Amino acid sequence: MALCTGICLSGSGVCHICLARRIITMPNEMMEVPLGMSATEWEGLQQLFLEDGIERSRELLADLDNRFDAVQMAHQMHEWAGSAGQLGYHGITELARRAGQLLGDLPARKSELRGRLSDLLLAFSELRDSRIVSVPNHVEQALRGKRVALIGLLPEQADRACAALGRVHAKPRIFPATDDLDSASIRECELVVVHVGSETDGARLQAAVESSAAGKLFLAGDHGYLMALPPAVQGLVTEYLADNWEPGEMLLRLTLAVLRKANAASVPAATPQGTGLKVAAEPLRLMTNARVLIVDDDPIVLSLLRTTLRNFGMQCETVDNGSDALRLIRAQQPHIVVLDVNMPGLDGYGVLSAVRAENLPTLVVMVTARQQENDVLRGFQLGADDYLVKPFNPPELVARIKRLLRQTIRTAA
Repeated sequence: MALCTGICLSGSGVCHICLARRIITMPNEMMEVPLGMSATEWEGLQQLFLEDGIERSRELLADLDNRFDAVQMAHQMHEWAGSAGQLGYHGITELARRAGQLLGDLPARKSELRGRLSDLLLAFSELRDSRIVSVPNHVEQALRGKRVALIGLLPEQADRACAALGRVHAKPRIFPATDDLDSASIRECELVVVHVGSETDGARLQAAVESSAAGKLFLAGDHGYLMALPPAVQGLVTEYLADNWEPGEMLLRLTLAVLRKANAASVPAATPQGTGLKVAAEPLRLMTNARVLIVDDDPIVLSLLRTTLRNFGMQCETVDNGSDALRLIRAQQPHIVVLDVNMPGLDGYGVLSAVRAENLPTLVVMVTARQQENDVLRGFQLGADDYLVKPFNPPELVARIKRLLRQTIRTAA
């Protein structure tokens, strides 16, 4: 970052470098997500704005020395001033307005305009970089050098996935949706991510997951399409990424798959958490009438999830604290516990530790705050079977519960 000279170039009494520094280091204003748009979509829009701002700022700086167009630049400053304010970047709005004010007095103030455009580029770049969450060392270690096939992903998804995989020194390879999943190029990849949509051939996926892609196939797409796949595919697939998945989520799920595979190779085969023999005796009843305990200190979450699971035919109880949860797990041994990590008193980690220490035959789906990779990994080290990140779609919870039950039945058989 440029060093402040203490000299005000604008005559306004505010140094433009200090202004840029203040914009970059101040906390982003918290904007309410517009009605009808998910938090993921909103963040994606902000990220797109910042990426475009970096590119356009560079172009405008280059244009100052050749085909400079004051009218076009004025239009861009006006557009940035409006869009930045709507997206919560009011500092960029101020910088764009200040740059626009200089356009009426050119070429006399051209050098000053160059400084303002440089400030905009700096602000766009550092705001963009501040949104990138650092990758934990264990994630990079697990994925470094891994070849990851990205099959049929939408262009924007593929770009973001490649950028994320590049940060951990993995080797992404992009394939069209029509490519044979049993081709030599895809077979040699350690991990395979396939986009699922309305046109997806379930039989083709089933053949893949039972052959060369077994143990390494990830499915990514809308939860409705994922849940519509044949049960055999849902039960055999390694993992899936539902709805508007983020690159960080992809990295974490890929990492957990790698770690699970490594652990499975080093530990003698056994039925997960001791549940196999029990569920194998009556798999159909289990799939249609599973007993689920939801543990969360938020009454709205409890009500929403209880209604959702009961609508899918599951028996469902709820408690709002860890102590009551542990008591019920010991007494009733539900098939699955949906366990929030952050609760007062005995938290989710404490409950999970006790469940595994006592060898209670219950599957545990951990629920954690967004982008808390360390929470997730700690949960898996303690014996969690799966996780969800708040906010999540209730149907995704249903899909993950069914997937765990199918896998348990298959293992027991």
